[in-house]
Amino acid sequence: MNARGAFSPDELAEIEKLKATHQGAAERIQKAVDQLKKVEGIKDAYESFNKLRKALTKNEISVFFSYKKKDRAAAEAIVGALREISAGKLQITDQADFPKDCLGKKWRVRIRQEIHHANWFILLFPDPSDDWDWCLFETGLFESRFTSGDSLICIHHPDTRIPNPIEGYQAVSATIPEVEGFLTDVCKKDNPLFGLDPINPYVTESRIQDCAKRIVNAIRPPKSCIVHNIYEPWISLKVSNLPEMCKKSDLNDALLLHANKEALDLFDFEQKPKTWGDLILSLSEVNGNALNDRWQEELFHVIKKISDGRKFKPVQAVFLAKDSKLFRPVIYAVDRCRLDGAIVSYQITFSEEIGAVDSSSIPKDLSVLASYLRFAFRFRWEILEKYTGRKLSEKDAERLENTIERIRTDANSRGLVGIDAILPLFDPEQTQRIKNIHHSWCLACNPERKGELDIAIKNNETDKIAEILKRFIAPSQEFLEIAANRFSVLVSKSPYDSYMNQRAMEGIKPPLQMHYGNCN
Repeated sequence: MNARGAFSPDELAEIEKLKATHQGAAERIQKAVDQLKKVEGIKDAYESFNKLRKALTKNEISVFFSYKKKDRAAAEAIVGALREISAGKLQITDQADFPKDCLGKKWRVRIRQEIHHANWFILLFPDPSDDWDWCLFETGLFESRFTSGDSLICIHHPDTRIPNPIEGYQAVSATIPEVEGFLTDVCKKDNPLFGLDPINPYVTESRIQDCAKRIVNAIRPPKSCIVHNIYEPWISLKVSNLPEMCKKSDLNDALLLHANKEALDLFDFEQKPKTWGDLILSLSEVNGNALNDRWQEELFHVIKKISDGRKFKPVQAVFLAKDSKLFRPVIYAVDRCRLDGAIVSYQITFSEEIGAVDSSSIPKDLSVLASYLRFAFRFRWEILEKYTGRKLSEKDAERLENTIERIRTDANSRGLVGIDAILPLFDPEQTQRIKNIHHSWCLACNPERKGELDIAIKNNETDKIAEILKRFIAPSQEFLEIAANRFSVLVSKSPYDSYMNQRAMEGIKPPLQMHYGNCN
């Protein structure tokens, strides 16, 4: 049937009678007829018109709102916003409007009636994991009487996929832009139904924005304001020019975005300073930190590696705070613009290190030798005693590799690279013996992981691993005896001797002796 034949003569006669009995709606009725005639290929023009009768005569739109009982709070918020913004021209029916005595068969009859007479059917679909059989049943009832003048609208959560049965209908995602667009069409679009003018063309933009926000918040409740309390000293650092940075002092210009009270107390501040350099300036006044700044070096390199997307090891070095406590910086998180976006800031906490040693008052030669002895003891009992004298498994090889790496990382963090620092403490013969022991171990195991032991661990050659480690039992004992004896001698020196020895190691000449003659 073409557009000109959309209505039969008898149907047009009935329409004329309707216009005569509803003269106030005559213009809307005629407008609807004319618009229906222009719909190309329409086959239900008169059926569509009959369903529009109530809307045309009363100048309002009948809406059925479908939702699950558990979403009632969200539905009430949406219905309230629609009624408010439409100036009462949307006659919305939902389950909450049914009287309490409308139960069982009465309730089902009422549902069918309201759905069959509705011009618009709105379905609230926030959670795809729910059982939607009843809502889709109601949708099917509407579709069974669907005409060319009707609309089916699904308001859904942005992360929810529209069900297949209604995939082809109008979908409104619960985002501010989409809901604002939907409400603007509801109020200001010409011909919201055939024959009707815009239902509320004078609604303000601010009113639309307010209603849209209420609807979105009803479907997507705003996250509660969560306060993230950090009990350790914490700062947030913004580093802008990382690609150009090449040394730790380049980090001084990094902006300090946030710092909690614990961090300000740690660095002796009442108010947040502007930069990282300003924050750590006070540490230079604490005894020992002017020389012992390895923690800053490690922190700088960790930040560089994170910015380059490389793997990194946590900072191991510590610093001495004003209250004689030792702390270690920990980069525990970064903030990005998005999952794969640029780093906005580095989140750093400072954890107190109970087991670390404050070496600021220990004579330097004694402190260095004590550190080497400590790692020699660890090597003896964490490696040699643990992985020799028994059959090793492939799991043991993995554990051994982790132990070596852990000890090496700890040693590097304390500045123990090579053995040159302790060689001046020994006589020439002892020095040569220590060099030979160190050289043998470097051939077996080294940071490049190209040594004999490194290759055996990589290939899980457990028998060979045990054989190599056995060769170092005697050299390990020899080094412990040499170093322990020398340590004993250094400890037995008087405080004055230790003081003068430390000044000599720092290149400070001893003062000239003063001679006092006879005053008489």
